[in-house]
Amino acid sequence: MLSGFLKSLQKIIKDEASQTEFSRELTTALSFIDSGFLPTSADGKTIFIFKGSEEEINSFKETDQVRFEFDCIKRPEFPSVKMNLELKDKSNKTSRFDYFFNIESDEEMELLAMLEHQGYFDIIFVDSKIEYSKRVRINKSDRDKIKNTLVEARS
Repeated sequence: MLSGFLKSLQKIIKDEASQTEFSRELTTALSFIDSGFLPTSADGKTIFIFKGSEEEINSFKETDQVRFEFDCIKRPEFPSVKMNLELKDKSNKTSRFDYFFNIESDEEMELLAMLEHQGYFDIIFVDSKIEYSKRVRINKSDRDKIKNTLVEARS
């Protein structure tokens, strides 16, 4: 019964991802990267778009091993919050990806602030088209870490 529910939930998530349309700015930004991820907002939530090769994306399909952490970097030349995202593939190999939220950008700080209040975020995997999505839970401890990082970034 539980597995049937989970399959239904995965189908809903996949259907939502397949209906997602990317802004022109996001589409342009994605065209400049071969492999990596970018945050954006959809329906008032922060989501992440992961772009990679079809082979790379398929290697992450069979696993739910996703870790993330944040670090405030207060350098005068580029004050930012670094998000490190780790994905393990089906062979248990870890791939690390970084994104730097610009502290001086209200839009980017809002994307980060939305994560503090979300119980999850979605990662939409794309190569030349949307392949699938994965939902990542954000527990209370992680939300508290995001909140503390935001406080540090704003001080």
